[in-house]
Amino acid sequence: MMFSAIQTEKATNEPSYSSPIMWARLGSLSKVIAQGLRPRQPAVMVLSLPRSGSSWVGRTLGKAVDALYLREPVTQSDKTFYYMGTVFKPDEGKVEPRYRELADKAFMGWPDFGPHIVRFPLQWALVWRRPRRVVVKEVNPLACDWYLRRYRPRLVYLVRHPAGVALSWHKKGWLSAEPDDWRRNGEEQGRALKAALAAFGEYPSHINVIYEELCAEPLPVFERIFAFSGLVWNEAIKKYIRRSTRESEAMIHAWRPKVSPEALAALREGYGQFDLPWYRDDEEW
Repeated sequence: MMFSAIQTEKATNEPSYSSPIMWARLGSLSKVIAQGLRPRQPAVMVLSLPRSGSSWVGRTLGKAVDALYLREPVTQSDKTFYYMGTVFKPDEGKVEPRYRELADKAFMGWPDFGPHIVRFPLQWALVWRRPRRVVVKEVNPLACDWYLRRYRPRLVYLVRHPAGVALSWHKKGWLSAEPDDWRRNGEEQGRALKAALAAFGEYPSHINVIYEELCAEPLPVFERIFAFSGLVWNEAIKKYIRRSTRESEAMIHAWRPKVSPEALAALREGYGQFDLPWYRDDEEW
């Protein structure tokens, strides 16, 4: 499966999962604390395929003064999911209990995860917990329906051009240069996006963000995302975005000189089977 190489790399570099938050390490007492001091509802979920810019979006939302940010608390907490390929339906097989356990912790705001997931530990002080909103960033579009049914979050769904995604995987060593592999990659991307679209298309609380539009106009697009998410938009956030996106426009077409015509044609053929609303026109390819 296309995604298995991604997980093998992550698993071999797996860090410690001891939470940097003291109150989160108390077992059942931590759960009582998390449930008793409930953060603002609903939570926000940032979701995309891997390497689509969701870390950028999640980190930026996570810097809000009223955010409680968790970066891939499910995907990065159990190496079983790595070996399964990250992008899979969580209600298949025997993985759902563990998947549900980790997701339940994340969405209740119980930061029982390692420092690679709890990126901003100072957010989690109990004294200012109630006014804050949990922001969960994940990378499994095939779990979109599962997440929406179970947690009813405000969904920020991020889409990036398939060539940008595929090139990023290729640079990581997750995808060869062979056109046949790019065709299969296009099929896998298209199938995952089709499933996610079916899940959130009629869902009342979602926003669809196009990576290239975000790169072109970071401030107005992020302002729209913050407003949808119910997070504080202030001068500190605007300053951070200006500082961190100075070269973002160059990322829009960065893949073009680096992808062979044969690989690009094969990728488009695989992706095009799914009749998706994104990246349909010839000029986009």
